[in-house]
Amino acid sequence: MTKAELEHIQSVCHEWLRQPGVGRDSRMTIPSSSTLSRTVELKITGLLTFDDVLVTSVIDAETGTCYARLIAAHGEAGEFFDTPFESIAPDTVSPVKEPERAVTATRARYQEAMAHLRESADSHVSEPDVAKQLEIDSSLLAGLSQSPREDDTAPKFMLYTNRELLGYSLLERARSTHERRGRFHPSENYFEYAEFFAALPAAENEWMEANAQEAYGLEVTGAEESRSRFSELLARLEALRLYLEDEDGQPIDAVDIKLEDLSRYYDDEAERWLYARLNIAR
Repeated sequence: MTKAELEHIQSVCHEWLRQPGVGRDSRMTIPSSSTLSRTVELKITGLLTFDDVLVTSVIDAETGTCYARLIAAHGEAGEFFDTPFESIAPDTVSPVKEPERAVTATRARYQEAMAHLRESADSHVSEPDVAKQLEIDSSLLAGLSQSPREDDTAPKFMLYTNRELLGYSLLERARSTHERRGRFHPSENYFEYAEFFAALPAAENEWMEANAQEAYGLEVTGAEESRSRFSELLARLEALRLYLEDEDGQPIDAVDIKLEDLSRYYDDEAERWLYARLNIAR
């Protein structure tokens, strides 16, 4: 494949990805022509990350080569990232080898894309919002080396399952008015479920890693087991029917509640986190 052929394929990919209705598992064939020496069959793979960013990749169905990817946060047009010519072996007839190296490169490109998206989002933030975020970040950084100090005046979000109190959080970190997270302070009842909440983030990471590798055309050993294990844990999470109340026992409307216990991973009892997407402003 020549550089001109690659650029032609990538231009087609860009136009294709912008078309309505095009998504995961869509396929397209570019016929051979004076511009392209062989027929190229393309397919699309997609990965939705935990923070609602969609990574859409266009893959060569025959060789497994990734030609281009579109990385977009929810509601945004996103940004294209093309595979450099130097990274594509000429006349590749088999899937790209050295998966670990490929995954490392993929992760680096994803992180770079996320940085671009954050910079883009930050450019639209007003000065008062920036000042508020700097104030929040400064207080968080100050507390990293010590146990977090509680604000007695801040409302507590009490986490329950079937009238059983698991603990509470101040949900002190805010991505938006409705999306909040914060340190989780467990009750005695919580430790009956601690193993589950520690296993859930580990299973989710394995699931996301498998999806990321497959999105770039790599074969993943144990991918189905990872999906099955994560699905089973999600079913158990659904069965817990987690809900929030305030300190007066009044329900707090939330459409999404997630608890991650990373205390063993970091060997730090403070590394338990509660995430919530609220239906009301607090």
